[in-house]
Amino acid sequence: MTNVFDILEERGYIEQMTHPKEIKELFGKQSVPFYIGIDPTADSLHVGHFVSLMVASHLQKCGHKPIILVGGGTATIGDPSGKTDMRKMLSREQIDNNVKCIKKQIEKFVSFEGENGAIIVNNADWLLDLKFIDFMREIR
Repeated sequence: MTNVFDILEERGYIEQMTHPKEIKELFGKQSVPFYIGIDPTADSLHVGHFVSLMVASHLQKCGHKPIILVGGGTATIGDPSGKTDMRKMLSREQIDNNVKCIKKQIEKFVSFEGENGAIIVNNADWLLDLKFIDFMREIR
């Protein structure tokens, strides 16, 4: 198995990190699950997602397992960044459609098939049942 650490370093994806020796060793001896997070507030990815998806692609090609975490629950809160204009509140149906569209685009970078096939999880699946989103909308 090619050590993905060498590939990422060679391509300039690594600027600084803690414990590089230990991480390289870990990548060299076992499959490591990893995740990237995507906010589904639009039905298309943007250029900012490109770097993390390229890293995910390299990791998966070297035997590691991607977990794609979409923020379907947190996307229903609105924009918590402190901007003066709030992000448009989306319905659950709009967010679900965005997740479906985004998954099609992600499939161009990572595979959802095979032993280390990517899985996609949506934080709406556990946050909405907790009524956490309703709480966050009220107190933010």
